[in-house]
Amino acid sequence: MEIARELMALREDLIREIDEKIGRILEQLPNEETGAGTGDSRPAPAAYESIYSLNAGTGIFKGKRPTGVIFADGTREDVPTWKKAAEVILKRCNQEKHQALMDLRGRLLGRNRVLLGSETGRMRSPVKIDQALYVETHYDTETLLKILTTRILSAVGFDYSGIRIAVQND
Repeated sequence: MEIARELMALREDLIREIDEKIGRILEQLPNEETGAGTGDSRPAPAAYESIYSLNAGTGIFKGKRPTGVIFADGTREDVPTWKKAAEVILKRCNQEKHQALMDLRGRLLGRNRVLLGSETGRMRSPVKIDQALYVETHYDTETLLKILTTRILSAVGFDYSGIRIAVQND
């Protein structure tokens, strides 16, 4: 049991390290490739931020402050908090998978609270996604993103592999 736990921790560390290195390389690409008339519509990251894929693993975002959510189509929404980032992602998901989210509400439970519900009653820090659709956001960064990706987005079949998160460099 202990060996399996160590292997999982090693796996997460390797994934995080690989993603950071690839992220640094990708940050340099727009600067090297973007010239006059190249037509590259992908926004270059600001000098003070790094960009990571949302499916890179939630641990990579721990202790970092988000600056924006970049969707697969290239649109970017600036966000000041993880709570706002989760809201923006879920609102985009709601546009595509509204009925699946509505079917999931009330059935997705945490230890003490409903994670996705139709009312704010027992939620500590609810965020409104749509009419009669709220999500609980009173969690630390890693837990909030894990709930968002594995418990909600995956459950409704929303492809979040193209979503990237811009975070502030330390």
